[in-house]
Amino acid sequence: MPQELAQVFLSAREGLAPPEPLPALEARLARALEGARGAWPTVVLDGSLFTAHLARHLPPDSSLEALEQLHLGDLYLACACTQGVQTALAAFESHFLPEVNKAVARMKLPSSTMDDVRQQLRQKMLISTSDAPAKLAAYPGTAPLAGWVRAAALWLALDMQRRGSGESSVDDSALPLLVEPGDDPELAYLKSTYRAEFNTAFAQALTALAPRQRNVLRLKFLDGLSIDQLGALYGVHRATAARWVVAAQEALLEETRRLLTERLRLTHTQLDSVLRLISSQIDVNLSRLLRSRLD
Repeated sequence: MPQELAQVFLSAREGLAPPEPLPALEARLARALEGARGAWPTVVLDGSLFTAHLARHLPPDSSLEALEQLHLGDLYLACACTQGVQTALAAFESHFLPEVNKAVARMKLPSSTMDDVRQQLRQKMLISTSDAPAKLAAYPGTAPLAGWVRAAALWLALDMQRRGSGESSVDDSALPLLVEPGDDPELAYLKSTYRAEFNTAFAQALTALAPRQRNVLRLKFLDGLSIDQLGALYGVHRATAARWVVAAQEALLEETRRLLTERLRLTHTQLDSVLRLISSQIDVNLSRLLRSRLD
């Protein structure tokens, strides 16, 4: 039978070798698509669009078994929203915007501020600009979308409180980002409280890397070179280039952990949670930090 989904998946993976025979891959992707559609039967999205979206959000070194761990229904809805599917936008409005109330209930905000939080959440989640895509496009499906939305709502509410008290507002380019997979309100609060320390430790950890480690991260995350291009540049096999990138990322996060352990009184669980979230979007964080901090 035609392997349309498999071909789309492999194309979006930028030439990575097929992880399994094409018929088996096609069947696996078809099951994933069927399950995702089943969660939102009124949302009609082209299967190829969802498959490409899924491929881009699956880490290159992940096994296909990782597909079963993703929240495919939420990922499907997020993809449909970014494509402007009206039934998806309506579903997001009715199922996920109420999470704003849950996230910020304890802050006792006036109704006008709650309305502002909801409106800003709509804009940041659903509307792309010339500077940045809609935040929902970055949702990776590794945690429930409801938790993601709650974290974003709390972050926005905290930012409004800062601005109301005369403090500087949150910069979307800061580390950590506005939304991170798996955030809950308590963790979002923790991150907002220690944002400056996280930024400083991450930047210092980056400059502490060995020169080749910094260079491969720069080439990969700032200049946009693929693993194959990195291997060709250094005259090594692509597998070696991939290992270099992974090792540099691990060294970066380990040094960040060491610096934060020295400076903050956080439990191991809290620190591990925040570092996992930083790691999950390290490509975006690195591209911004490399542009501003390295020669």
